[in-house]
Amino acid sequence: MFPERRDFEQMIRNTGTGILIHEAASKNILWANPAACRMFGFTIEELKPLKAHHMSAQERQYRREVGVAWLQSAVVHGSSRKQWKYRAKDGTEFLTDARATLVHCVDGPVVMVEFRNIDEEVELQEELTWVSASLQRIMTHTAAGVVVLDEDNCIDDISPLAAQLFGRTPAELSGVYLEDLGRCEPRLASDHVIGRLGSGHGSVSILQEVAKADGSTSWLAGELEIVAHDGMRSRVLTVRDVTDRVEWERRNAYQEANLQYLSRYNAMGDMAMILAHELGQPLAASTNYLSGLRARLSGDDPDPQRLAYGIDQIEKQLQRAADIVGSVKRYVRRIESTSTLMDLNETVEESLYFVRLRAAEQGVRVFADILDRDMLIEGESVLIGQVIINICVNAIDEIAKPGTEVKELSVTTDVDDGNAVVYIRDQGGGMQSAQPSDRLASGAFSAKQDGSGIGLIISEHIVERHGGTIRYLPNEPRGTTVAVTLPLAGPDDAAR
Repeated sequence: MFPERRDFEQMIRNTGTGILIHEAASKNILWANPAACRMFGFTIEELKPLKAHHMSAQERQYRREVGVAWLQSAVVHGSSRKQWKYRAKDGTEFLTDARATLVHCVDGPVVMVEFRNIDEEVELQEELTWVSASLQRIMTHTAAGVVVLDEDNCIDDISPLAAQLFGRTPAELSGVYLEDLGRCEPRLASDHVIGRLGSGHGSVSILQEVAKADGSTSWLAGELEIVAHDGMRSRVLTVRDVTDRVEWERRNAYQEANLQYLSRYNAMGDMAMILAHELGQPLAASTNYLSGLRARLSGDDPDPQRLAYGIDQIEKQLQRAADIVGSVKRYVRRIESTSTLMDLNETVEESLYFVRLRAAEQGVRVFADILDRDMLIEGESVLIGQVIINICVNAIDEIAKPGTEVKELSVTTDVDDGNAVVYIRDQGGGMQSAQPSDRLASGAFSAKQDGSGIGLIISEHIVERHGGTIRYLPNEPRGTTVAVTLPLAGPDDAAR
């Protein structure tokens, strides 16, 4: 059975494609199917008097003249296709794929416009284009290669990029045992790697040092995992070049070690000067008392009471020397790095022992106000103590100048917004007004030429490495306040 005229009319009324019939000459709307009415939200009677600018988007490319020219093109050429953005009765706009076709009807020629909403298609296309472009960028900028290994960790297959990372061609690398190209860490035959891959869960991170044929060395980082495919299980290693990162880490490690050395070198120098100066007095006194004892023992009738007094004084002087040595030993616990959970208040009090010795030489009084609570931080007590000593010694040298009237140094500790803070205040010459508050270590307020600025520069590096800061602020009524701020340990750290 072939469809009749009434059947075609039903098809047009039930299609989801919108249809508008325009008079060929005037371009006026003569009729619209139900789908078009639904899209516009107008009845046929409401659509008929509308012009192109009443039912089109406001952008310049959809102005009335362009629409009329498009329909006229269909009149001249028989058909014309265009993306056209219409506007519905409620003001919403929708983009369509529209085709205008000249149709010769019994009463005269008309232009039939068939259109469908393509907003979702355009949005999907834009999303696909974005994804495709993103993947292309990733593929372009990701320097990763793929290596397929057999059960013996020999290269079964390798991508050209991976072969390039090893400095060979794929053919040269076929069948080569991976560790013959460079030692892997961890070793491929280690229990850790075998157990991890054998469990079938997760991957193993591999770092490999590769010696290339040209004599250069590169570092490759990769993830080794088991991939199941086509009923098989293959060892797949994804590798990328991390030579720059490894070299940076090595340089950074060297700088850290050098900083440790300089810090401890300075600390040992300070301790050596203190020992030489402070031990000289009790040892000299002990020598004098021993000489007195020897003179009394060589006499005809030595007085036991006087001998006992001399021995007591020798014991006191030697005990004083032992106390000095003990303080140094407690301060310099060990030479190697010892980052532990520490109480900053204890470190400050230990440092003040040496600060007071230096201050006494210069006629400077030291006042300390230590917070009555633990201030736990994660760090190295020896290095933080050296920072406190360096700052205090520089302040003492400033206070000792003839122009400083108040010969006092104040050291206080406090807690501020999750940080432990040590304030070191003096009433010396203060910072140079032309210098910013963060350049004390570069000589911002001191004009002395004894080279002690290197201690302040190292101090700033030490504090920064501990996650803290050193700030140099004006003191009132005069002088300088140095604030050493270090992050307090969290609850998890404090519980250890």
